[in-house]
Amino acid sequence: MAVRSRKPKRFILSCMINYKVILLAITLFPALLRAQCFSSVNPVGGTNNLLVLEKNSLRVISFYKYGRSNRYYEGPGPSDYTYIKDADYNYLSAIIGYGLTTKMTLEMEAGYFLNKTYNYVNSPDPHTGKGLSNIVLLAKHSIYSDQINRFYITGAAGPKIPFTRNYQLVNNIQLPVEVQPTIGAYGAVLSTSFVKENSETGTRYFLTNRLELNASNKYDYKLGTSFYNSLYISRHLMFSWLKGDWTAIVQLRNEFRAPDRLAGERKSSSGSTLFFVAPQINYVVKDEWYISGMFDLPVYQNFKGTQLEAGTGFTVIVSKTFML
Repeated sequence: MAVRSRKPKRFILSCMINYKVILLAITLFPALLRAQCFSSVNPVGGTNNLLVLEKNSLRVISFYKYGRSNRYYEGPGPSDYTYIKDADYNYLSAIIGYGLTTKMTLEMEAGYFLNKTYNYVNSPDPHTGKGLSNIVLLAKHSIYSDQINRFYITGAAGPKIPFTRNYQLVNNIQLPVEVQPTIGAYGAVLSTSFVKENSETGTRYFLTNRLELNASNKYDYKLGTSFYNSLYISRHLMFSWLKGDWTAIVQLRNEFRAPDRLAGERKSSSGSTLFFVAPQINYVVKDEWYISGMFDLPVYQNFKGTQLEAGTGFTVIVSKTFML
């Protein structure tokens, strides 16, 4: 294994710049926007519904996501270790929600990897996995609703089911775990959403939490527990020079991943704590179609062992609600 270097001076400078970006975004975001109304009763934050849907309504959210990374991290800083030159993925997903009652919504999440690719430094042949990933079935319930003060709490829970239990093979060679479209293990998802609205300024504040628990697969490999926290600030845009229905969103996201385990033993280079800033812009077409673009910008990464960085990414989201 190559000699690794933390390069502390460069890392400290990078952290200072990243935190200044966060503070600048939080400080300037409210000042740049002026609004009078909301563009949606049930808001979408990132790629998710945050509240329950109206009874007998059907919402479809589809999105495409691309991500890429090209360097290693050891702990909180870049490493000189090289094995994989770069990695990328292209992912398609759909979320279908149905308002069963005024307080209960049923949701289904499913995804398909067009590719998950590792390009190696000393090999011309990449490893690429592709195919269906997992399906998540959620029952989402309104826990608290205060129409006067416009404050809402929603909770959801349900199983995560793999589309296949088997590892993918290419030319009769088993692909690495990291590029498998699904790990092939059952799991569970728990989530909560807190939404506070200010109708006078057209501002929304979201706080979402999502916990993903995983069982071992048939090869005795177990993904670590994942915990995601996101804080959103959303404001409807109304300028004389801006035509149409636009909403701007800034998301601050934290991702915590516990180490993976193989045959009960902890995998040394697995597990991480990540922070992202994700600006998002949303446009409404004919009061029916919601089109969004979002960038993921990592501002802090801390890995257990030596791992590929989280890297940057972007997402394109399209959603529509149907009244049945």
